[in-house]
Amino acid sequence: MLHRKTNAKRRMGLLKQAVSLTLCAALFTGASAGAVDTAGTASSCTCGCAACSGASISDIAESSLPFVVSITNISVQEAQQYFDRFDRYGHNQNELEETTSVGSGIIFEQTDDVLYIVTNYHVVEDATTLSVGFVDDEVYEAELCGTDEDNDLAVLKVPLDDLSADTRAAISVAVLGDSDAMRVGEQVVAIGNALGYGQSVTTGIISALNRSISTGTDAQGNTVQATYIQTDAAINPGNSGGALLNMDGEVIGINTAKLASTEVEGMGYAIPISDVKDIIDELK
Repeated sequence: MLHRKTNAKRRMGLLKQAVSLTLCAALFTGASAGAVDTAGTASSCTCGCAACSGASISDIAESSLPFVVSITNISVQEAQQYFDRFDRYGHNQNELEETTSVGSGIIFEQTDDVLYIVTNYHVVEDATTLSVGFVDDEVYEAELCGTDEDNDLAVLKVPLDDLSADTRAAISVAVLGDSDAMRVGEQVVAIGNALGYGQSVTTGIISALNRSISTGTDAQGNTVQATYIQTDAAINPGNSGGALLNMDGEVIGINTAKLASTEVEGMGYAIPISDVKDIIDELK
């Protein structure tokens, strides 16, 4: 089983049987540069989509990498104790340590002054410092605009004046598509900061739509359900907050979680973008 390696307090208890739904933001430090996982060509079809016109996975990746970012969350957490330490009054002494976790984000709007980025709440949870890495490998500090824990969403902003001319020339803004128009079996592309190695690309199909999964319980003890797009595109720790794209290069989902077990393969989940566009605007 692939476990989420993070020190965040909230862990989504999403299936209590032999499999577990694993959030895809993970603890990684000192990661080396990574490579694209998949650079195959899109399947031929006759539906009039980008694939029919000859678009490849490489084309989608080239046009989309400029609006997908890596996010680093530095937080202070209570350290795990391997032996008891007591002060002179006999009280157990807790130790705090700085931890680093990683995730992904999507540039969804640019104004005259600010760049806005959407990601998952669990990527930025408990952060003391947030930084964003762009396609040119330059890293800048980001400010948290707002969060929605129930929908696992957060919006960050980076002042344009903070970015170098080269970074501003390298980045782009995502086109948010219509997840309601997607069909089971359609090809999709996932981009994110897998394992903290840097942006990588995977591909697959939509396995199911409107997949309802338990995400825990609310304050009253009621089970909370969330609806996701299910895909077999590889989604790994660090991919949380990254983009799930259709073959026109439009964002149709925010990669969020996966089912992880030795008996399970290819069950990743993304928040449908059409369900949360209004929430994202409010979080700005």
